[in-house]
Amino acid sequence: MTKDKDVALMEETDRLFRAVWKKYQSFLMPEDSDLSMHQMMFLKYLERCVTCRPSDIAQQLGITLGAVTGFVDRLHRLGLITRTRSEEDRRVVIIQLSPKGIEPLIAFEEERKTKFARIFQKLDLPQVAELNKVLEHLDVVLDDLAKTDKE
Repeated sequence: MTKDKDVALMEETDRLFRAVWKKYQSFLMPEDSDLSMHQMMFLKYLERCVTCRPSDIAQQLGITLGAVTGFVDRLHRLGLITRTRSEEDRRVVIIQLSPKGIEPLIAFEEERKTKFARIFQKLDLPQVAELNKVLEHLDVVLDDLAKTDKE
């Protein structure tokens, strides 16, 4: 009977984690944004790496090159990124954040801070401390599992 309870608990945890993550992402997005959370995270990645190739993006985000092409095409049409050919190897496409691409990132960061503060106001400090403790432990577990998978 314990095994059934363990499975049910794991399934409930998975369901809650997915539901909370989806609501959290949706809540943080600026209401007037035409971008999805995935597109915003893509722009954040470009901001961090400055220049990258589609294969770098696919590996970092864990998506196919076809999905990267879709992201790049849409964001390029919106003027948020630039695409250039490498001078050393014309087959290589270099992706960069355009000056216009910084605008939604600034709006997102401002919105994130404001909305995160609203979330924080609804929780008491012991709840936040416990949540942080659990999240830190989950982070360590996921790092360990990633290392194990690479071995």
